[in-house]
Amino acid sequence: MSEDIFSQFFNLFNNDEEEVNWELAKQISIHLNKDNEEFIPELSNQNIKFDEIFRVVELNNQKNLITTSNPVELKLLETKDYALWFLESIKHFDFSNFELGGLPEGIGIKNIKSSITGMQLGNIAGLLSKHSWGLSNFGIILPKSKTLSINKNNFLNRLSIFEADERDIALAFISLEFTALSLGAYEAPFKKIITNLTESTNQMMEKIKDLDLNIDPNQISNPQEIFSNIPNDEGFDVNEIFESIMAPLSFYREAIKEKAKKLELLNDASIFDLVMDLSFSPSEGPTRDLEIKISELDNLTSSFFTFLEESKNDLSLDEILSNEELIPNINELSDPIAWAARTSLPPI
Repeated sequence: MSEDIFSQFFNLFNNDEEEVNWELAKQISIHLNKDNEEFIPELSNQNIKFDEIFRVVELNNQKNLITTSNPVELKLLETKDYALWFLESIKHFDFSNFELGGLPEGIGIKNIKSSITGMQLGNIAGLLSKHSWGLSNFGIILPKSKTLSINKNNFLNRLSIFEADERDIALAFISLEFTALSLGAYEAPFKKIITNLTESTNQMMEKIKDLDLNIDPNQISNPQEIFSNIPNDEGFDVNEIFESIMAPLSFYREAIKEKAKKLELLNDASIFDLVMDLSFSPSEGPTRDLEIKISELDNLTSSFFTFLEESKNDLSLDEILSNEELIPNINELSDPIAWAARTSLPPI
């Protein structure tokens, strides 16, 4: 029996063929959802036909073509299945640039990298499926699929908290998710996340490696306690890492919202602002801090988009999303003129 368990464990981590150990990612996402309690709220309007709403969005999008990577069907999935769909829909992306600093080259290193990447993606899929209504929740532009999958229980929970007409809210949500999935044709947005995360992590490690933190590992119950022991006058700010990720996610959320509005399916476009407002979030789980940090940047991002609309900048939103170098950083969100100067001037 123990040999069978060991063999299964070995096979799960043994992966010579791919950059990502997808089976490990799958098993982690399933594990994270195994104790999830499914609660489906009862909507006041029981006659909403989500398939019909999807067709309205699909037909209207044909007149306002976003990309050539648009979904053709809608599925409302249980939490576990949504996580599996997410993993399947990101397999098109090249994850070979995931940097794992400090790992020596040698036999088995590819397995280690593949497994670590698999664990990371499995955790992301599990957390998204448990604690988000969908891709637009966190501005995730990565999945590419002909099936628009909706995280059913969280979607219906989100739908039920607003006092506006439930069909209009559903139309806004499905428009947002349709748009986010269509934008998965662009790889630059997620590449930007990887680049920022790699750079900020490397900078953090350079700063932290020479510090004498005087920490007793036996007394640490939470990894964040490590950061609390770093004095501010050392020039170390862990928020820089979070902001390097949050800034582009906030930008992508606004991009998804603005493109969904241009489908012109709702007379009152402010409904999109309402459903994307992260202050209306019942979640108290591990993603709540992430929502708060993104929400804090949303005003800056909104002002940046106002600048794009009012300025004479020639770059379209699609051009920005298709080029990693054109995506603004956190400083440029608060200073769009600096972004315009950087992106409009010819290279020296």
